[in-house]
Amino acid sequence: MDNEIKNAHGGEEVKQERSDMGDVTAEAVNITRGGARSVQGTHVTLRQAGAQSVTADNLVVRQGGVVRAQVDHLEMLGGGVMLAQTQTASLTASQAGAVISEGNVSMEQSGAQLLLARGEVTMEQSGAVAMIARNVRAENSGVVFLLANEVEGTVNAAFGPRESVIFGAVAGAVAGLVLLLAKLSRRE
Repeated sequence: MDNEIKNAHGGEEVKQERSDMGDVTAEAVNITRGGARSVQGTHVTLRQAGAQSVTADNLVVRQGGVVRAQVDHLEMLGGGVMLAQTQTASLTASQAGAVISEGNVSMEQSGAQLLLARGEVTMEQSGAVAMIARNVRAENSGVVFLLANEVEGTVNAAFGPRESVIFGAVAGAVAGLVLLLAKLSRRE
């Protein structure tokens, strides 16, 4: 599809292959081997494609990437997202900077730097640096900082609630000592 179709409104569908588009607004947006600056639609699919910003009810990413996604449902396979604000998310062989979910999150062979979920997080062979969730079901997964009401399965947490409190207290004491020494050295 040519670049002249930048904005479509109503019930139209935008399909685009192998070129970059600016802003796209349509009911259904399918981008293959291309990119867009901003995408808004009910159903958005990116195949080997990327977008800076996506706002949609449903976003499907297959071997693509998104900088910022604000969607009801996110489904990623072999993709990446920097920031996803979503109701539910399903990540398979994908990476995320931050996922903020009002509902459930499913991760299979995926990773996230930060994962905040009000619902349940299901992890299989996945990992996260920091995770806060209501319930976590994990199989062969790891988390550095974990805060959850209930944890089922095998999750390797480097810092659980007790360790996180100790880590915070020690880090705070060290930071306070460094600031105190810096203040004293300025007086002399």
